[in-house]
Amino acid sequence: MNRRRFIFNVTAAVVALSFGIKVVASNRLHPLESMLEKLKNLPAEKLQSSGSWNVSEIFQHLAQSVRYSRIGYPLASSRFFQHTIGSAAFNIFTATGAMVHTLDEDIPGAPRLIRALPVGIALSDLIYEIEEFIYYQGELAPHFAYGQLSKLEYYNAHYLHIQNHLSEISLSI
Repeated sequence: MNRRRFIFNVTAAVVALSFGIKVVASNRLHPLESMLEKLKNLPAEKLQSSGSWNVSEIFQHLAQSVRYSRIGYPLASSRFFQHTIGSAAFNIFTATGAMVHTLDEDIPGAPRLIRALPVGIALSDLIYEIEEFIYYQGELAPHFAYGQLSKLEYYNAHYLHIQNHLSEISLSI
């Protein structure tokens, strides 16, 4: 096989794979309302974290993320990053139904999380922010890493983000 043919085949395969992932991602809906109900039923006083953030910090971080989708993120990655790596990562997460990211990484430019904030207050804030997002009818802000997302895409992003962080939370016995 000559070099030109090889490059064409590799490029075609990457484009086809990217398109296929985008098609699958576009047709997935992760039920944010069911996640909201799950959060409402969590016993705040009996939760513990296996990660470096405590449960309150996790809920604060998640509330910030949902809030910023409405009001705007403090800092954003470059548009190039958003349209390439960020967009590809979002489509892969959505298509596979699982997000994987560093679970103790702050949102760029976000205020520091308050370690001593009671878990019940942080959880209530998260629930409030999700309800606000669900009923919000205005224009959504671009995601700091993924760029411009539709409401449906944000449903998926929030659901998967919350699900990823809940993997570090369990009931204490």
